[in-house]
Amino acid sequence: MARGLGLMLVLAAAAPAVGACEASGPRSAVEDDPGRILSNIRPDYRRYINALRPLDGAGASVRSRRVYMALVRPGADDPGSRHSAPFAGPGSRNDVLYDRHSISGDRSPAWSELLLDHEYFHARHLAGATKLPLPAGVSAEVEWHFFEAAAWAFNVAEARSSRYTGLQPDEFREALDHYGEHYRALRRLLRVEAPATWPRLADLLSRPDRFLRKDDPSR
Repeated sequence: MARGLGLMLVLAAAAPAVGACEASGPRSAVEDDPGRILSNIRPDYRRYINALRPLDGAGASVRSRRVYMALVRPGADDPGSRHSAPFAGPGSRNDVLYDRHSISGDRSPAWSELLLDHEYFHARHLAGATKLPLPAGVSAEVEWHFFEAAAWAFNVAEARSSRYTGLQPDEFREALDHYGEHYRALRRLLRVEAPATWPRLADLLSRPDRFLRKDDPSR
C-alpha cells in the first residue's frame, strides 16, 4: 500500500489525476444518481468505489475545474491536489468526483455510462483487480499515459461489445481518439526512457477484452 500511495502522489503532482478526464464539450445528464447508472452495467462497483460525489467548484483548484470526472482518495475534494491522489493496492477503494455541468447537455446517456465505466476501470486497476500491473520504475508521465491508455482501450473494447447501448458514432470516435493519443504518447516516451519495456506494455494493451479477471460478476 505504501509503495502504491507513493506512486500516486508523484503522479498527481506531475500530471492529471488518475481518471481525470478533461472536459471537451457538453455531456449527457447523470440524472442525479450516477451510482444507479453505474450499477446498471457494473453491479459490483462498490467493491472498488467508495462513493460518487459531485465536484465542488468552490473548493477545487483552477486546474480541477477542467475535469469532468476524476478518481480521488475517500473524502478528497480537489482532484488537482497531490493530497487527493487515490490509494493503490489490494482492496483499495476510492471516490469518483464528477462535475454536474460538464457532463450535462446533448450527449447520449451511453456517454455517461462510458465515463463512469472509465473511472470504474481505474478503481479496479488500482485495487489490483485487473490483469494489468501497476506501473513502477518509470516517470510520472509514463504512469499517467499507461493508466489512461489502458482505461480508454477498455472503454473502446466495451463499446465494440455493445456495453454502452445507444453510444453515438462520434462518441465512440472520441473514446478511440483518447486511446490513440495516450497510446502514442506512451510509446514515444518509453522508446526514450525504457525501450526494453515498451514491447511488454504494448502486448498487455493489445487485449483490452481480457483486462478484467474472469471472476468479474458484471460480465
